[in-house]
Amino acid sequence: MVCGMDVSYRGVRGAGAAVVLSYPDLKILEKKVAFRSVVVPYTPTFLAFREMPFFTALMRRLEMRPDVFMIDGHGTYHPVFCGSASHFGVVFNVSTIGVAGGLMGLEGEVKDGGTILLKGRRVGMAIRDGKRGVYVSVGHKMSLDLAASIVRGCIRGHRKPEPLFLADSISRGAIRGELHGQ
Repeated sequence: MVCGMDVSYRGVRGAGAAVVLSYPDLKILEKKVAFRSVVVPYTPTFLAFREMPFFTALMRRLEMRPDVFMIDGHGTYHPVFCGSASHFGVVFNVSTIGVAGGLMGLEGEVKDGGTILLKGRRVGMAIRDGKRGVYVSVGHKMSLDLAASIVRGCIRGHRKPEPLFLADSISRGAIRGELHGQ
């Protein structure tokens, strides 16, 4: 099983969503949403501190324990090799993959084909489906090659892999609904 987790924001409120899918057929097995007030402002490279309250609430609500979690954010592709996917994986001692839509442009970063090196360390891969794609990095308890393979197995016609596409869609709908009193 694979779980996608994402958070959407509107002002000082946020909605986090977790979607558990079977793998490799990607059938939805469980969905959870958590609402919170935003306590930590957005600061580049500190996303984990903003999103961990949502992820913690979602972990407490999940009835299933997926084999791997996909986090909308970076993992070891980070200035201190510990982005939000790594932070989450270490806190909960679970296998995680960071998936992001763009590169951070870090000092010491080198792109070698589809591989991203940071200070000589292999930290990420570009996964392309046509012209657009995502950047995958190890979060915790996983190799980069396995992370890339799992993400490739979850691509279903969207830029984001299916678990994150669904979590993003659910969190956006939830925050819109909360703001409109639904």
